Amino acid sequence: MPTVNNIFNLKITSVSHNGSINFGNTLHRQMTVDQKFNGSTVLIGDGSLSLNRILSNVTDPDLQDQVNT
Repeated sequence: MPTVNNIFNLKITSVSHNGSINFGNTLHRQMTVDQKFNGSTVLIGDGSLSLNRILSNVTDPDLQDQVNT
């Protein structure tokens, strides 16, 4: 069963392969990322309690994602 993220009346079941969801004004430059995980939540059904696992795994060798040029 996929994870469902509820944002107001929007249900997001999956975001992968360098995907992004943006609300408001956004700017995307150089669409590459090197492993950035912030955590995960598993929800089964709309009214159940959530199971959270918070992990930090950051591998970002370039040290700066957006260069001001």
